[in-house]
Order: sequence, then C-alpha cells, then structure tokens
Amino acid sequence: MHVVLLGDSILDNKTYVQPNEKDVCTQLGDVLGAEHRATLCAIDGSMIYDVDRQLARIPEDTTHLIVSMGGNDLINQMAYLDVT
Repeated sequence: MHVVLLGDSILDNKTYVQPNEKDVCTQLGDVLGAEHRATLCAIDGSMIYDVDRQLARIPEDTTHLIVSMGGNDLINQMAYLDVT
C-alpha cells in the first residue's frame, strides 16, 4: 500500500508540531509499518485550485489518496461572512 497525502497544512503540518512531536505523514508511516509507504504531496498554504498541481506529483505506485483541502479558501472568504 502506498498512501499519498494531498491538500494543505492539515496534512503538511511539520512546521506546526513541537520538536518532540511527529507530523501527520510520519505518524501515518508509523501506523502503516515498513511494508507500506506514506508520501506527502500536500503543501502548507494550498488552496483548492492547487490540487491539480499536487495530483501531477503523485507517484505511479500510489494506491490510496487522502485529501484535506479548503481551509485556506474559507479564510479568504471570511470577509464575506457576517460575523457580528
């Protein structure tokens, strides 16, 4: 099995974890074990329109995709929400 992570900082979170903590991709690799692989194609700060570029980078032997995307798109739309 080869799991590939696509999306934004929810999956590309290495910058946000403490030095003694593991990022999402490392944790997934630990769970999958030595017989399987996890590859990070997600990029912190990405938006929905960036998924195409991430898909172009997935390895040929990918068996599973995990996608977490949209948070940055929502942040850019917050001005349109009435939060009073």
